[in-house]
Amino acid sequence: MKDKREHRRYPILATAVIKAENDRDALPVESLVANISRSGLGLYSYSRIEKGISVSIEITFVSLKGSKQKDTVDGEVVWLSKLGRLYYIGVAFYEELNPAKQPVLYEHFWKVTRWD
Repeated sequence: MKDKREHRRYPILATAVIKAENDRDALPVESLVANISRSGLGLYSYSRIEKGISVSIEITFVSLKGSKQKDTVDGEVVWLSKLGRLYYIGVAFYEELNPAKQPVLYEHFWKVTRWD
């Protein structure tokens, strides 16, 4: 089966808090980030988030200098897979990572991906 992704995914050590955009009653969902690309990310969570849901994701990671950093991206859940008690969730960003909207995450992403 051919991979449909437009951009390569990279592993990243990060956590994320996922908030449903259109449901004010939905509680934030904590998750672990599996990987990230310029246009999306994969997450592990104990909570199910339905395909098609618009989400805002606050990503917390450790910079290459060792400091804790945060940034936020918006996107849509495009796939969901159950793995035992966990869900593996795929999110496509509405816009590619860019220095104007996600300056901290953008800088970190490009520093890490230059190692390829």
